[in-house]
Amino acid sequence: MLEQRQQAHIFGRLIKTTNKQLTIEPMSPLEPHELRQLGKDAGGAVEFIVHDPRKITVEQRRKCYAMLRDIDAWTGNFNPELTKYDRKADFCGSLGIEWFSLSNCEIETARLFIDYLIGFCLQNDIPFATRTMDAIQGDYALSYYGLKYRQCAICRQHADIAHIQSVGMGNNRRTMSHIGRYVMPLCRGHHMEQHRIGIETFMKKYQVKGVRVDQAIAEMLRLGDWHVSGDEQ
Repeated sequence: MLEQRQQAHIFGRLIKTTNKQLTIEPMSPLEPHELRQLGKDAGGAVEFIVHDPRKITVEQRRKCYAMLRDIDAWTGNFNPELTKYDRKADFCGSLGIEWFSLSNCEIETARLFIDYLIGFCLQNDIPFATRTMDAIQGDYALSYYGLKYRQCAICRQHADIAHIQSVGMGNNRRTMSHIGRYVMPLCRGHHMEQHRIGIETFMKKYQVKGVRVDQAIAEMLRLGDWHVSGDEQ
């Protein structure tokens, strides 16, 4: 469910930040040749993952339990604790992480678990209660997994791909490169509304998040197979 990449982990302390630069002090010394090799292997770009030691928020906990209730009803367990155990076990196994508690886990673990639950529900077409959809509306995972499973990020009906930036006349949307473009999954009705009221007003209204297409996402989506609304310009 959750895709992972091989990474080299270097731990350090954040010393200084500006609008364009981060100064990080490694917690263990690094030789100059190690840094040069790291940059070479990464093609000149290095990905930073910032550890957030804060604990799960009330809002995150509310999202988790709302989706777990929906999953419990869909499976017919009618045993919320069993359903929670099953989903946590699958989540921990997929990431290879230790067991955690929704009462005091770290905020990043909670975020990943929310993403996992959204993906699980969309993959299995598990309906959300209205209050659940209200709680998670605007989550990035709704757009990402909505693209993957072709469900509208707003209402979960069958989705077209919608470009956040204008594609422009003369471009073949089935053969053009989508790398670097931002897209989102919208049903025909919401896609038409996007064009009617304008992209800025639309995204502010629904808090929908665009997904930047990289090579992995382009391959995952098989973009040439998407149905793209004919009125999109």
